Amino acid sequence: MALDASRVAIVGLGPKGLFALERLLDHAHRAGPRAVLHIDLFDPHPTPGAGPVYDPRQPDYLRMNLASDHLDLWWPDSRAVPAADRMAFVEWQRAAGDPALADERFPPRASVGRYLGNGLERMLGHLPPGVCVALRSTTVCAAQKRDSMWRIVAADGSSGDYDEVLIAVGHQPRPDPHVGDLWTHAARLIPAVFPVTHELSRDRVAPGASVAVRGFALTFLDAALALTEGRGGRFEGDDHPYRLTYTPSGDEVGAILPFSRTGRPMLAKPEPELAADIPGLRALTQSGHEQILGLTDPLTVSSDIARILTETVASTLQAADGTRHTTRQTRRAQAAAKYWLMGAYGGSPPVVVDGAAAEIERSLQIGAGLHPPDLQWAFGETWRGLYPALVTRLTGAELPDRSWRQFRRLAVQMERVAFGPPAVNAAKLHALVTARRVNLTHVAGGQLITRERTTAIHSQEGDPCAVDVVVNAVLPAPGARDAQAGLLVQLVTDGYARMVFGRRGLEVGSDAGCIGSGGNRSVGLAAIGRPTEDSVVGNDTLNRALHPHVDLWATRVIERAAAHDAARRGCRAPLMA
Repeated sequence: MALDASRVAIVGLGPKGLFALERLLDHAHRAGPRAVLHIDLFDPHPTPGAGPVYDPRQPDYLRMNLASDHLDLWWPDSRAVPAADRMAFVEWQRAAGDPALADERFPPRASVGRYLGNGLERMLGHLPPGVCVALRSTTVCAAQKRDSMWRIVAADGSSGDYDEVLIAVGHQPRPDPHVGDLWTHAARLIPAVFPVTHELSRDRVAPGASVAVRGFALTFLDAALALTEGRGGRFEGDDHPYRLTYTPSGDEVGAILPFSRTGRPMLAKPEPELAADIPGLRALTQSGHEQILGLTDPLTVSSDIARILTETVASTLQAADGTRHTTRQTRRAQAAAKYWLMGAYGGSPPVVVDGAAAEIERSLQIGAGLHPPDLQWAFGETWRGLYPALVTRLTGAELPDRSWRQFRRLAVQMERVAFGPPAVNAAKLHALVTARRVNLTHVAGGQLITRERTTAIHSQEGDPCAVDVVVNAVLPAPGARDAQAGLLVQLVTDGYARMVFGRRGLEVGSDAGCIGSGGNRSVGLAAIGRPTEDSVVGNDTLNRALHPHVDLWATRVIERAAAHDAARRGCRAPLMA
């Protein structure tokens, strides 16, 4: 490698960092000998490419929440590896992974981790002639500008200078005031769910224990499965779609008691055939998509976005009904949708009338075509269909602070109805409730109270339940606002990056370049993924089609490297191929 090669650091090598590497190598292949790069990949996790979320060593009952046909590591027409090695997940699973899992619509996260790790190996095996890549198994503590270069300091004591630094650190642990150093309860605290094989092992959570779990979203479901199926319990089905029964092993915990602020459950994802069989639904989605993209700044949630969602949801529900509706019926449907929306973005969504278990069961029946679609199904279908347009339109949008708060509240409720667990996992949760392994008595508004060295969970719904262990199943929020130490805090403190008032993440441009405290670009510094949430919307996904930032970043890096090489040779850099 030439001593004057352009030097690039990618900090974080989970999926987002891996996607960035793929884009960089693709553009380097296209640029040919003009792209002379030294790339250092920083990540302390032992499974680079997959990271902790998709660790190949985790149990198979921890499933993906994104359908397998959306999983593709490779950008269209990528030259990062030869075409024969550039396989989408389903194709790779059949050819090189586990063929028995190839038809799983929501495969184990471990399988996806093996796919991502294999993709990294293929990239490293087909590097362009002028590119060198090194894996650095360490954490980056700081990045500071020194003249035209960035000095990176790592936890292992090493340091180095780079022309370009990309921050892709993903999920970052942060202090949680509910489960931090001020814990005073008698029950044992397990501060995190992952990795489940350690945090929820028999040594830490004894068989037969009564376990309270803070949170009632997807991480709770992973915890519940780890404490039951992960202990040898079995789920068995019959001829009824998604109706399962649970057979205990005797090694699982005695009771699992989730508690959360609202108690509202994540609804099961419906079978895609349900929407595909509804005439006119695709046209409704396309119309809503075009309306969202056509909104002009400054837009608001309570009027602009709510209007489009209200009309699309009402029309979607009527299309699913399959009958012609009068003007009065249409207005009623729109009024119901508007009322639901106002509660969602206003912070007080409609209450769960029938109880969480009944909502889960109904979502399973609707998803399997056994129950007529309802309003929540219509909201979920609409949000899934319009989400790409919302991501595109709201990323970098000039929303007033109040509208950002409304959108975040709305997104939480929409995630519940649109991005819930696959039906098989929702059915497992329902089976655990039926078997009384999961107790939902205190799920809404439950609180821990310790008296006389006994911790119990209390609510207005029933008698208190004593608990032996409390598990925190609430993940840290995205962005950088709540961080108290580390690289993100240092970048903001030193003025190399900033957060817009009322937003949680680092402000970035269309090519992921960080905006400094003075409002100017920090040349050579970029960020992607969770650290940028609210500047970029919807980062928690493996769907590569949603965000063009990393491709624009790679284009700029290679153009800069080509110009660097041309300056060294004393000639003008030609345009990119």
